[in-house]
Amino acid sequence: MRTKALILMIVFAVAAAVAQRGGMGYGPGFKYDPSAETKLTGTIEEINTMDMMCQNGTHLVLKTDKGNMEAALGPSQFLKDQSLQLKKGDKVEVTGVKTTMRMGEMFIVRQISSGGKTVTLRDEKGVPAWPRGSCR
Repeated sequence: MRTKALILMIVFAVAAAVAQRGGMGYGPGFKYDPSAETKLTGTIEEINTMDMMCQNGTHLVLKTDKGNMEAALGPSQFLKDQSLQLKKGDKVEVTGVKTTMRMGEMFIVRQISSGGKTVTLRDEKGVPAWPRGSCR
């Protein structure tokens, strides 16, 4: 009985530690830095769906006045649930943090505005708004 209680306590402690890792979640070592947050305005050149473990993620290629930038939004299903409908040629404003990944520079989007609609994808610390840890 004591062993089961100890195992249960360890499981809860690990779960709490993982839940408190605010800002993590976009690749190893990436931490969302609110002080580095910026806004980009651009036109959608491409919409790409990436296979990300058990769900599809949506990335945009934005044409800005400083060149093209890849912008990571989040799970495609979450965007659909928010009724965020984007298409090539749409003008968007994104708020987030630019980072360098193995595949090059990427803009991790916290909030996106398009066609009079604004959707918050991550909170001010960069913690994703979508449910994590489950596949659907």
